[in-house]
Amino acid sequence: MAASDDQEISGLALLRQPATEALVRFLEDLRATIGFQAYLWRLIVKVDHGDPTGPPNPSALPTSNSAVAEMDNIHSALLDEMLFCRAVNSFLTYLADLMTLIYEKYPQKLPSDKKTTYRFCIEHHIAGDLVSALAEETVMELTHKRLDELAEYFSEKLDLVLFTKDEYAVNAALCVDIRNIITHNRSVINRFFIKRNPRYADELGKRVMVAKNERRDMLGTLGYCARQIDIRAIQQFGFPTVSPQTDKADDNE
Repeated sequence: MAASDDQEISGLALLRQPATEALVRFLEDLRATIGFQAYLWRLIVKVDHGDPTGPPNPSALPTSNSAVAEMDNIHSALLDEMLFCRAVNSFLTYLADLMTLIYEKYPQKLPSDKKTTYRFCIEHHIAGDLVSALAEETVMELTHKRLDELAEYFSEKLDLVLFTKDEYAVNAALCVDIRNIITHNRSVINRFFIKRNPRYADELGKRVMVAKNERRDMLGTLGYCARQIDIRAIQQFGFPTVSPQTDKADDNE
């Protein structure tokens, strides 16, 4: 369930907020993805233009047999799907990492009714990592739940609201559903997907298509939510933080 909050930090102030280790890993993953895209497109342009001293003319249309045209017309849909899935996976992994941080700092929050084997407890007690092992096992179980169930668990069991607005929750759920249909059904929309997302009712049997601008907005909102969740988690649990690079740059000016 979403909770309303009109006081969220935004703009440059948001980018300058200290971050947990979990968010740092999430942001590093996003940077790596952007870097990969830039590298890939440099290679593709180089095939057509050699090694130009300056950027290619953006108004010059690629010829029909160029590498750029082949990428745009044949391979871009597959690449977009891969990058979309990667971004959604990164967000889900962030939630798992954040949950692990909570359990490791506050082991009393681990589910009291959790069942495990005697051998598991003995082995990890001897190794001195019983709490972290129980946290890891619990996180793995919880992250296989539906996103709305996971959000409810965070809210009720960990006192941490994931989505402060219904529109954020709806966006995140759609991102996960699209990621699932890409991963598990070769991007083909089925009845289960339509049941959860009725607006796609006329697309049964077709490949799920998300316009470039819509995809950018969806993933941008997901990243915004991760940053807001991190701020609330730091306030709630007192996690140690890492200052963003922008702060270091500002200090040197």
